[in-house]
Amino acid sequence: MKKLSDTINISILEKAKILEIITNHINKYIGSEAKCYACNINDNILVLGATNSSSINLIRNYQRDILKDVNYEFRKMLKVKIIKIKFRIIKNPNI
Repeated sequence: MKKLSDTINISILEKAKILEIITNHINKYIGSEAKCYACNINDNILVLGATNSSSINLIRNYQRDILKDVNYEFRKMLKVKIIKIKFRIIKNPNI
């Protein structure tokens, strides 16, 4: 049986790992009230998703702090500077 890393491009696995770490880091801002997910990083834009609009409004309040933290904490992993955050509502994050 092949290893998963032999089947999937390693860059996709690395990006998924970074998004998971960012998700865990961002959820410290909002606590257990809502759940936020780092969905993608594209063209220096971090896309954050949540299951409802009230969760997005809660994260939006911490947008500047999140930008500073992500750029500082993950500068070596990301190798790009995040300049903007976009917010999306996602239907089922557990798929």
